[in-house]
Amino acid sequence: MLSLSSLIFWITYAFLTYCAVFLLVTLFLKKDVPKLKKIKEWPGVTVIIPAYNEERCIAKTIKSVLNLDYPKDKLKVIVVNDGSKDNTLREAKKFEKHGVLVLDQENQGKAAALNNGLKHVKTEYFACLDADSVVRKDTLKKMMRYFTSKKVSAVCPLMKVENPKNLLQKLQWLEYVLYAYIKKIYALINVVHVTPGPFSIYRTEVVKKLGGFDRNSIVEDQEIAWRMQKHHYVIMQSMDGEVLTDAPATVKDLYKQRRRWYKGSLITIWKYKDMIFNKDYGDFGMFQAPVLLIGSFFLPLLTVAIFVYYFIYPICKTIYRWHLIHFQILSNLKYDLTFSQLKSNWLMYDYTRIFIILFILVVNIYWFKKAYEDSGEKIKPHHTIPLIIFFIAYYILLSFMWIGAMIEIIKERLIYKKDKYQW
Repeated sequence: MLSLSSLIFWITYAFLTYCAVFLLVTLFLKKDVPKLKKIKEWPGVTVIIPAYNEERCIAKTIKSVLNLDYPKDKLKVIVVNDGSKDNTLREAKKFEKHGVLVLDQENQGKAAALNNGLKHVKTEYFACLDADSVVRKDTLKKMMRYFTSKKVSAVCPLMKVENPKNLLQKLQWLEYVLYAYIKKIYALINVVHVTPGPFSIYRTEVVKKLGGFDRNSIVEDQEIAWRMQKHHYVIMQSMDGEVLTDAPATVKDLYKQRRRWYKGSLITIWKYKDMIFNKDYGDFGMFQAPVLLIGSFFLPLLTVAIFVYYFIYPICKTIYRWHLIHFQILSNLKYDLTFSQLKSNWLMYDYTRIFIILFILVVNIYWFKKAYEDSGEKIKPHHTIPLIIFFIAYYILLSFMWIGAMIEIIKERLIYKKDKYQW
């Protein structure tokens, strides 16, 4: 009979193996990848920039949009100041002379700011751009080629961390590059579940038909993607249209960001729980929704449990044993037997589990190699340490943050009472 720890380990392994095999099969067997659209006449696009207390970077963001390599008569820019308490509004108004429309509203949240801007959109497409992000000059043209048919309702960018300086930001840089590649595979079977705030592009009529962004959601970019999937629209992932975004520099700031993401994810999954294991929604209902459920509710708990059992508990046990040995020495007692019990016997190691862990590690290294290649990056010597830490410790850190978010949801009874309009 399996022990509890063994059961937890094998459940986790089975889940990770299933996901890995499914994605590998999708990558190698999915052949009907649509060719990118050849555009003779560029359509109109409006870029909406919602901003709350972004005086430090709003000018840089607006300049990056105005400098886009795109027909100027086809490009509109709207900045929505969501009741900022700093000089964001004043900084944005400096660009009115360049044709930027600046809207001001009381603090109502990002979704409300986007909906306010959407009311003024007259173009066929619009993009959302977080005020702490910038776009490459050629990004818009590259991304517009992914609107290959009327079924495509949104295109996600290749999101990267801008100028990562410390170790934590470098870990997030690796995370973003890897996740963009995984989303590319998701797009092959139309199971993309989030259209990130930094420069996702939408078909205007679709978003308006769906009623705009959900003001009650704290992750409006994820909620709108689930709603699109529920209505059988297609979401594409660009691997060449780059957008650069700021990343939290401290663990405290990272937790603040991920707490909002995770809480919003859990609430969104609950809102669309009828899609889970629902074949009417194809691969999204039968694969992505269940995986997100398990990955959001159970996998973080299992990860922390495994970490505590196989790492924290042995350390504490060893310290306790050595404390007993020390006590025995002081008591002039023989401690040979106790010491021998502490000796590790390499023949007793569980090589099956070691092999499994190595297998998962090799698969992850393969994903990173492909992600680097697709995103135009090269593995450099100074990436070695962040990569090692990413594989060993980063997800464990995020799992503890997931649990923190779950605890808050339980305390709030699924109602986001505090910091309702937190950005």
